[in-house]
Amino acid sequence: MTKQTRPASIEYFSSFVETADRQVATRKSGPGSGFKPGIRVAAFVGGLLAFAAASGSWLGAEELRSSLDSQTFQGVLARLRSDIDYLASDELAGRHVGSEGLEKAARYIQESFSRSGLQTDLYEQAPFQKLEIVIGSLLGDPAKNRFSIEPTTPAASAPAAATKAVDEPAPPQTARWDGVVDEDFRPLAIGSNAQVSGPLVFAGYGVTEPERNYDDYANLPARGAIVMVLRKEPRRTAAVGATGRPRESRHAFFETKIRSAAAQGAVAVCLINDSQSIAQSRQAIESRIEGEMKKVDGLNEKIRSLPAEANNVREQLEKNRKDIESMVESLRGERDRTAAGLLEIASAGNRPFVDGIPVISISRDVASEWIRRSSGKTLDQIQAEIDETTKPQSVALAARAELQSDVTEAVVNSSNVIGVLPGRGRLAEQTVIVGAHYDHVGMGGPGSLAPGTVAIHNGADDNASGTSVMLASVDRIIADLAGKEEHRRVVFIAFTGEERGLLGSAHYVKNPRFPLESTVAMINLDMVGRLRDNDLTVYGTGTSPSFEELLDRANQKTGFSLFKVPSGYGPSDHQSFYERNIPVLFFFTGLHADYHRPSDKPDKVNLTGMARIADLTTLVTTELATALTPPAYAATTRDVRIRQQPKPYLGVVLREVTDQDPREAETPQGVIATGITPQSPAEAAGVMVGDRLTRIDGVGITSIPDLIEMIEIRETDVPVRIELWRQGTRIEATATLRLREDE
Repeated sequence: MTKQTRPASIEYFSSFVETADRQVATRKSGPGSGFKPGIRVAAFVGGLLAFAAASGSWLGAEELRSSLDSQTFQGVLARLRSDIDYLASDELAGRHVGSEGLEKAARYIQESFSRSGLQTDLYEQAPFQKLEIVIGSLLGDPAKNRFSIEPTTPAASAPAAATKAVDEPAPPQTARWDGVVDEDFRPLAIGSNAQVSGPLVFAGYGVTEPERNYDDYANLPARGAIVMVLRKEPRRTAAVGATGRPRESRHAFFETKIRSAAAQGAVAVCLINDSQSIAQSRQAIESRIEGEMKKVDGLNEKIRSLPAEANNVREQLEKNRKDIESMVESLRGERDRTAAGLLEIASAGNRPFVDGIPVISISRDVASEWIRRSSGKTLDQIQAEIDETTKPQSVALAARAELQSDVTEAVVNSSNVIGVLPGRGRLAEQTVIVGAHYDHVGMGGPGSLAPGTVAIHNGADDNASGTSVMLASVDRIIADLAGKEEHRRVVFIAFTGEERGLLGSAHYVKNPRFPLESTVAMINLDMVGRLRDNDLTVYGTGTSPSFEELLDRANQKTGFSLFKVPSGYGPSDHQSFYERNIPVLFFFTGLHADYHRPSDKPDKVNLTGMARIADLTTLVTTELATALTPPAYAATTRDVRIRQQPKPYLGVVLREVTDQDPREAETPQGVIATGITPQSPAEAAGVMVGDRLTRIDGVGITSIPDLIEMIEIRETDVPVRIELWRQGTRIEATATLRLREDE
């Protein structure tokens, strides 16, 4: 399911953990919150429960109804396990658009369609509907990416004081300084391609905030100038959040800075990174290097333990080691380059904020040197003074600059994968579409909700689950329609580019293989791998007057507890079809804590639930394909919220254990209760303020996240054993988790 197109009003993971000051970890348009070291006070009021064992069994009393006999059902389970294990494997590395992993997934789907007997000679004798997808930005012509500074007074070209460290870049000291792209400066995609020149000025943080009586542009000759501005905003002017820490306002946003500079008449903007962000970037790379070197150590140990005759295995392991060592060498170079503090070309966005205004990221050392020449102070000194006094320290530098930028789009080729079951008789030229996107977010980045994490995001639920259910439905739909004298054409589509904004489905509806005018319905499968409590959400039930009755009729054989949402809109591929007045149904098992994170792995999916959803998909598709009267289109509201899985809660406010807390020998560290919610499972179990919770069902607790994870994998209405310590006495309590009253 795409992250970018989800409405900003949707909260993800809300009420999962609340700090004592009620700061809630939410998922709106940006990454969710994580846990940080140190003392944390949290009210454990809920957790998303989604768990399946590797065998595909499911905890709890799920009603296992299906229209299939036992042997056929077991075959579907085996097929689903095989498909999802491959599509969500590390080999495919998260199926990022433009990656080899996504191409492998496309070929896998092609082979599955072909084995099932679907028609696949649709585009130059292949099932691939090709499209170009913009995945970012690249530097264009090297000759058109230039930045130079020339002093306008002799004082400005005086040699710098010899105080720099040996490994720091040499500051500009010649009459004219010419920067080196990717070392001293880097054009950014949020700026326009242009060539400009003008006086060079330093405008502090580039903030104009009359309500706080702060203006970096006051008395600064910015019109016609190239403006250097610091990232973020003065610390003393930053608003204070509920935690007491500064919270960035809109003045810290790149867009605000660039628009403010343009409003002052600036012709270009040079962004200067802050020291804290530079240090964090370096530390993140160091952590990646450390992690990769641990992998090398592990491979070395495996190689040493191999028997002499295991030549093939040894050769593969040595190749893997060489690949990792090459990556580490690249990371070390990247780490060294972070000292300049240059932002990535598309780190702030892929589109210019203001037409005609080029924007570059400039080395902090270079900026500091030119500021020192005109003011006698280093950038660190000036920034510290601004933060301490909340008074601007802007200065017109004794220099002129020339700047040219040329940034182009980074485009990759990708494909929708399409297989067709031809129609028969009078209905043959009408179409029913069954679709699921097969791309994901790769190694993380902008689409990830694990900020700063560079790791394979396997995307088992999102959306290897939907793709696998679609593939499992094909043979059954073919078999069910084989004896029909007339039925509509059924088109199966694995969409690419969904995670980047429904791009694959949008491309199809603009370039349909079969006319949209005769496409009567579309069924979308996205995130159908985490069924719990037999609860299946179906969107689009109001997009045709006949859909509720059709769905209820099919569900008599599958027995789901259906949660029906009338709207045909939402952040997945069905929306592209509904916007073309095609009735849609979207099957979905709910958001969960692993969404867009590396933890969305195959061992967490509910295979039994997926098999039953494949059954329902087959029943609905078969009826849509054979009904003499096609479903009529109906308009619905755009105001749709994406449903979360129901959230059970324990009802205890917690904090981490500190060195000052007493602790019994041979016990886990645990967490300490600082509050109990009235009439909660915790209160019913006898948990009291001051208790140290050390085990859940015999498993040790070392932190609040540990406890949360343990509750996540448990069902409601099932007793949970809690070991706790109260004033040196061990107590075992039993709590029965339940849903909150509003669930």
